[in-house]
Amino acid sequence: MKHVRGKLTYANVMSTISVFLLLGGASAYAATQLAKNSVGSAQLKKNAVTAAKLKNGAVTGAKVADGSLSGADLAAGSVTGAQLAANSVVSSKVADKSLTGGDIADNTLTGASINESTLGKVPETERLDGRTRTQFLSSSIYKNESAVEAGVDKGEGTFAISEGCNPGDVLLAGGPANIRASSAMLESFSTPGDINSWTVRIQKNGFEDNWSVVVLCVKQ
Repeated sequence: MKHVRGKLTYANVMSTISVFLLLGGASAYAATQLAKNSVGSAQLKKNAVTAAKLKNGAVTGAKVADGSLSGADLAAGSVTGAQLAANSVVSSKVADKSLTGGDIADNTLTGASINESTLGKVPETERLDGRTRTQFLSSSIYKNESAVEAGVDKGEGTFAISEGCNPGDVLLAGGPANIRASSAMLESFSTPGDINSWTVRIQKNGFEDNWSVVVLCVKQ
């Protein structure tokens, strides 16, 4: 032992320590390095991989098992029309009575889409504006008659009179009234350019004749 101590110097002691540290450090460093692709599921602790460890956008549809996601996994309002395939939502996926008139485009439902047997009787089918058919017609159709007069001289012994309905109402028909037997009716027609008026032209055949025009109108 004395012999060994005699050979020890500061330099060779420090050299020995350095070699030890180098060898030990290299081993420790090598122990912390993992070979490429050497870590599999067997090396991962259960629940060790959290959302914070996943790169944004790293999980795609191919990594998710079919049918594994439920409504609880989706953020409210995150699924829009752009995420739905055309014709992918069928009636069995829509809750009964969940659709209202606001969910249906105007004029999209036709007769073929409606079960007529489910429709009730339309109220007041026997009445119009609260009145029966007879009452409605009697109160809505009226007669206007022109003054009994000679009429406008059209030349060659012919005379014309025009009569119309009240403004905004609809003309049904018209014709002459109070004509003498000696006179002849030449024309009876809807006044050109005025759908609310009727004109009659007669020939008096040499005798004086005062007469009139009557029109039937519908009140609007």
